[in-house]
Amino acid sequence: MSQVSEVLRIASGEVGYQAERAPGERPSGHQKYSGQVPGLEWSNYQPWCATWVSWVAMKAGVASLYLRTASCSNGVEWFQSRGRWSAYPAIGAQVFYGPGGGTHTGIVYAYDASTIYTYEGNTSTENDANGNKVMRRERRRRNSYVYGYGLPQFAEGIVTADPDLKGRPGFTYQATASGPAGNSGSTSGSSTRTVTVRAGQTLAAIAAAAGISLATLLSLNPSVQEHPDQIHPGDTITVPAHPGEVQQPEPDPTPTTPPTGSSFPGAGQFGPGANNGYVTKLGQLLVQRGGSRFYSEGPGPRWGEADRQAVRAFQLAQGWGGAAADGISGPQTWDYLINGKGRNIGSSTATPVGPSTASSSRFPGRQAFRPGATNPNVTLLGKQLVRRGYGQYYQVGPGPRWTEADRRAVQAFQRNQGWKGNSADGYPGPQTWSRLTR
Repeated sequence: MSQVSEVLRIASGEVGYQAERAPGERPSGHQKYSGQVPGLEWSNYQPWCATWVSWVAMKAGVASLYLRTASCSNGVEWFQSRGRWSAYPAIGAQVFYGPGGGTHTGIVYAYDASTIYTYEGNTSTENDANGNKVMRRERRRRNSYVYGYGLPQFAEGIVTADPDLKGRPGFTYQATASGPAGNSGSTSGSSTRTVTVRAGQTLAAIAAAAGISLATLLSLNPSVQEHPDQIHPGDTITVPAHPGEVQQPEPDPTPTTPPTGSSFPGAGQFGPGANNGYVTKLGQLLVQRGGSRFYSEGPGPRWGEADRQAVRAFQLAQGWGGAAADGISGPQTWDYLINGKGRNIGSSTATPVGPSTASSSRFPGRQAFRPGATNPNVTLLGKQLVRRGYGQYYQVGPGPRWTEADRRAVQAFQRNQGWKGNSADGYPGPQTWSRLTR
């Protein structure tokens, strides 16, 4: 059996497991995985999604291909430092969610043009990142919650949707795939199974338990679709035996003509899988600023490698580097393009501006503070944190490379402001930056 097959077999076998939670315990409860992974025994009663991935890798005999950790952020850094990171899904890849990939994680077992299908620990449909269960989940690839993918170096190679890896040793490019490496990913011959409705169950609950959307469930049950409110205990409902093999409903239509307005539309409008009018508008702005050579057919609504290269060329023209020149438009890139700021692509004049300059109190953008980022703004942030009394988190530094020490110090500062949840995730936003640098 191939390595990726064994990973998926072990992971799928845990679907349905639920952590226990005694009165007064943390929401994560206590579970069996922490105590079985050497070095992670301490992580019981903590959020356990990353611990679960480590357990799966250990049981599958491929512990060295995934980082053994209880920290999603550390997992992101580990894959990035090894050059095994992608914005595209792959079979057996570890997917990371939330700002900087530090919120939640799981394992990809299938993907198509619009959706990824995953096994995840400590999740539920009510709480993505702290739901106490091992479940099959499906998520839109364009969702801003999806941060990226770590690609384990399986002995048999890995099947990926990343076009930049096409033809490279150890990678097999497939736009759509399900199951282990070598699977064609075809939707033909897909299999289904039936489940029996229990008292109190709803169609939405049945869909969630099967790891599919309600729309997919209804498409498999035409008779129910006509009367979705009339299901009764004892009725049988058809669900996919493998959700990734079922043709998913077409995604909601997106605008293909350039929208009006100048405000930043959100990071989710740009990047792999995006197809909307904002991509067209971005391309047109880049052409106006000297990026026409990147487009053989002109800007269009579907995000492509030409858009990424043109955006990156514009970012580099501003003197930005590292994560600030990743080829994906953030608020500052959009602001410069829409308002005619900075240098044109190919320009050799004007002083570099933006994230390469850390002397300004202007927020440099979230892209400056993420795993793998190296820039003067990280140093400035760290020095301000030390000045504010958070130096205990730094054994070395502060320095220009973003580390877990920076994240923990930022999180402590945010919590001391009275912020909670995603507002205290350890990643600076405009308000955190303003309060630290003023």
